[in-house]
Amino acid sequence: MYTQIEGNIFSIYVPLPENPLRNLNSYLVKGAPGERSLLIDTGFRREECREALLTGLEELGVRLEETDICLTHLHSDHSGLAAELAEPGAKIYISREDGTRLEQFRQASNTHRTEEYSMLGFSEEEIGFLKDSPMRKYNTVKKADFTYVGEGDALQYGGRSLRVVMTPGHTPGHICLYDREECVMFLGDHVLFDITPNITTWPDFEDPLGKYVHSLMDISIFNVRLPLPAHRSVGSVTMSERIGAIIEHHGARIREMLGILEREPGLTAYELSGRMTWRVRGKSPSWADFPLQQKWFAVGETAAHLEYLTVRGRAWRELSGGFWRYYIN
Repeated sequence: MYTQIEGNIFSIYVPLPENPLRNLNSYLVKGAPGERSLLIDTGFRREECREALLTGLEELGVRLEETDICLTHLHSDHSGLAAELAEPGAKIYISREDGTRLEQFRQASNTHRTEEYSMLGFSEEEIGFLKDSPMRKYNTVKKADFTYVGEGDALQYGGRSLRVVMTPGHTPGHICLYDREECVMFLGDHVLFDITPNITTWPDFEDPLGKYVHSLMDISIFNVRLPLPAHRSVGSVTMSERIGAIIEHHGARIREMLGILEREPGLTAYELSGRMTWRVRGKSPSWADFPLQQKWFAVGETAAHLEYLTVRGRAWRELSGGFWRYYIN
């Protein structure tokens, strides 16, 4: 199923089974007859995603043999099918930061980062979830031949010049694509309009929340008439309004964390997450009733906020009993 956004920009609805995001908006910039088209993000490496993409492309009269792929970031709900869909000679664009991590992730064992998660406060049983996480299970298994892109590079498709804008935060090498002439921006997961992009910690990537907020401020100066997020719809707010709301959301998170740590110093990220207010599918479940997959997102986001505070000298941590415990200054 596809929707014409405007002109030669189309959105293909790609379902994301077992995922609260529900679906991916995979965008196609369709080239003229005899020219190549550009597919932006692919979905999980699973049959439902593959079928939806191929059906949409067929309905649009677009052949994979004449299609290149751009990945806004490394997450498997965006990149899982890229290596398998790419025909010989096709380009798969991605930032170097995310491309190298995606290849490392593909080669890593299922115990990758388990020690880190244990130190945040997860139990061994919960860490076992890593082995069956959809984000891992449906990641690419085939090595991809990436074409690396960076800030200011331009991709020429369908008569459009799509400028690469580096927007690190959601992942270390997240990118957006900006059509300056038409004031269109393909946002990936950098700005979502009815859910907040998850910000988590990464090895060798300090202060992801700080970098994310900085990236939000960077794109706030762009003239964007048509923002195109990778999940859900835009709604009635402008992009500048949404950016302001996202920044305020993280400010409220930080204030809530500081208040909890003032009352209960020495909590782990897991324990702190269990005392915070969360919304899951429109509800506020107790921590005990939290879906395990959502706990991973919540604790990762809590850890990113704690790192934001420690980098700025507003909190500190100590390793005690195998867990990182946090205190405010």
